[in-house]
Amino acid sequence: MRLLSLSTGSLSHLLGKEYYDFNTIVSLMNTLHSRAVIDGFEFQNIAEWDSVGPPRDENRESSHIGARARAWKSCSKFTIDELANSIRNTGLPILSVHANRDVGICLCAGDEDDIERGKELINTTLSFCNALGSKVAVFHFWDTWTRTIDNGFLSDILDDYQLRFPDVRASVENVPTSVDGLTPFEISKQFNYITLDTRWACIYDELDRYYDLLPRIVNIHLRGRLADEQWIFDSSTRTFDEVISLIRDNWRYSGLVTMEPEGGYRGATIEALVEALEELRMKLGYPSRKRSHRA
Repeated sequence: MRLLSLSTGSLSHLLGKEYYDFNTIVSLMNTLHSRAVIDGFEFQNIAEWDSVGPPRDENRESSHIGARARAWKSCSKFTIDELANSIRNTGLPILSVHANRDVGICLCAGDEDDIERGKELINTTLSFCNALGSKVAVFHFWDTWTRTIDNGFLSDILDDYQLRFPDVRASVENVPTSVDGLTPFEISKQFNYITLDTRWACIYDELDRYYDLLPRIVNIHLRGRLADEQWIFDSSTRTFDEVISLIRDNWRYSGLVTMEPEGGYRGATIEALVEALEELRMKLGYPSRKRSHRA
């Protein structure tokens, strides 16, 4: 299953539109898939589209209204069924779904209503995956700012939903933590499925440790800034190519890889993105789609 995917996050910036512009996102997905350089997409179900309330991950200890909350006030709202129907009508392959990032914040809040909200978001995400035929869900499953995490409580919740949705691999991403004595690796290793974010693994200097968890890794997020048709890996002790070499040659990983561009495609073009994705596909050693696309 050597598949190359592209995150839909910030995709609309390529046309100078807001990151939450759903119609532009779908239009660009169609354009990019037609170029035969990727196998599908990781669809980011952003909190800005949810009518329940604004994103919870900014300015939580301040009365200041953050940029995402302002965006939530102004942007269009969609139910999960509306999103699923719109995407399904395109016929585009959605290889994974990134859940609303508020899941972990809600689960770690300690308030029953918030915990129930977190569970609702899990259920919604996995139902969304089923509706789109996606086999992988990606969760930020803990609050990155909390000082305490009940890992048993969190893993029990996810195990319960995994049983309800056996066709979807509910994966946990190695996002940062503020718990003393714990790293993202130490937390994520408790879960059955992992989406490995290479940037955070490098920042915490624990990328090599994930080799022991390779059978549980169902998705790898490659992070990079697009510059002159190349990916640049900022804020890391390793280069982008060194990370590619590790997962390709040392790990011999041959699963789902998702490119998560950083920097909001600042100054980039569609053509530059296509070239960079084509080169990435070659570096990974993944088979070209262009032959099968022409066929």
